[in-house]
Amino acid sequence: AVEDRWLLSRLATVTQEVTQHLETYHFADAMRSLYDFAWDDFCSFYIEIAKERLQNDATRATAQRVLAYSLDTLLRLLHPVIPFITEEIWGLLAQFAPQRGLTELSPPAEKIIVAPWPLADTKRQDAKIEAEFKTFQQVLGAVREIRSRQNIAPKKAIEFIVKADAATIALLEPLKPYFAGMANASVAAWGPDAEPPATNAHINLQGIDVFVDLTGLIDVSAEIERLEKEAEKLQKLIESKAKKLENANFVDRAPADVVAKERESLAQLQEQLATVLKSLEELRRQK
Repeated sequence: AVEDRWLLSRLATVTQEVTQHLETYHFADAMRSLYDFAWDDFCSFYIEIAKERLQNDATRATAQRVLAYSLDTLLRLLHPVIPFITEEIWGLLAQFAPQRGLTELSPPAEKIIVAPWPLADTKRQDAKIEAEFKTFQQVLGAVREIRSRQNIAPKKAIEFIVKADAATIALLEPLKPYFAGMANASVAAWGPDAEPPATNAHINLQGIDVFVDLTGLIDVSAEIERLEKEAEKLQKLIESKAKKLENANFVDRAPADVVAKERESLAQLQEQLATVLKSLEELRRQK
């Protein structure tokens, strides 16, 4: 399956990156590569795609084999940093996948601490398929963000439009079916001349415009009223936090971690307000 080829390509790339970073003592870069792969690619993305295949007798075995192989490699890459938890998961994985591999199955090391360091399978690297999925992830993220921002229930099917050049659409075309399973969304139109719907929410992704059709999904006037109240509430909280942080007595006398938490809280509130104001701007434009 195309998602298997993508994940194995990303796994080879990440194995190569992490090995190089560790050999040159760039530990933070190694951890960033691992975090992004583990969270964004493996957990949030591939596992979600694989769920449907795991319910199908015809596709289950391949999905299980790729999952076990990828988790095996990921655990070995993570082991120098989180040795105890990776050893625990390694033991649990052995219960479900006592034989691992892609083409030929073989038993893994009994303990991860004596398992060999993984080697990048560069034959599986595919720059084109990685580019396709990166673009897909960006568009999928935009659709999900709009759904969340506009308070549309996950079970409610939505339609979206993508305005982008022909090359970008060609990258997205093979992955079109995955939008339904991962965002309960379908493509109404896409291409260089795709027109946005009359009532829409929009996100720009550097050369890609994503529009979600809001027709019939929300009461625009009621949603504007709700968001105005939310913005007012957030503004008051921000003013209160800012005033507290402007107080020299508080900043000088409070423990550093308390002050840091207050600053972090203020930044989060400001981010929430920016999101609400963006939604308001879009809705007012469409009244």
